[in-house]
Amino acid sequence: MVPLLVLVSGCIEILFGVSAMLMPAVVVEGAGGAHADLATLSLIRLLGVATFGLGIGALLGRNWAAATGDYDMAYGLGSYAAVSLAVYNIVAAPALLFGAIQTGSHGLWAGGVLHGVIALLFVVALARRR
Repeated sequence: MVPLLVLVSGCIEILFGVSAMLMPAVVVEGAGGAHADLATLSLIRLLGVATFGLGIGALLGRNWAAATGDYDMAYGLGSYAAVSLAVYNIVAAPALLFGAIQTGSHGLWAGGVLHGVIALLFVVALARRR
């Protein structure tokens, strides 16, 4: 289950990262925001770079597992790809849900719930590997 979670979560982060880098105003509007100033758009682009990098790291870790055959290291509790994605999703879910409560944004609710589900799946999958 962890390899599939790493693949799905990594791909989602790459797609979000590319969209945030190329179309930051669309990301702001999707989160329920109005027209953003240039500083906000720059921060959204930076968010895109970070999530893109996280997704690439996850997929590289996944490919490393396939190339070396060391699946315990690639997907176990010592896995950088799995643990970093788990921590990211665990922290992202409440941050987005807090923003959704403050703003009522449907986009933030959807993002918070998505990250929450992925976080829960990672916790369950990683706990079972122990």
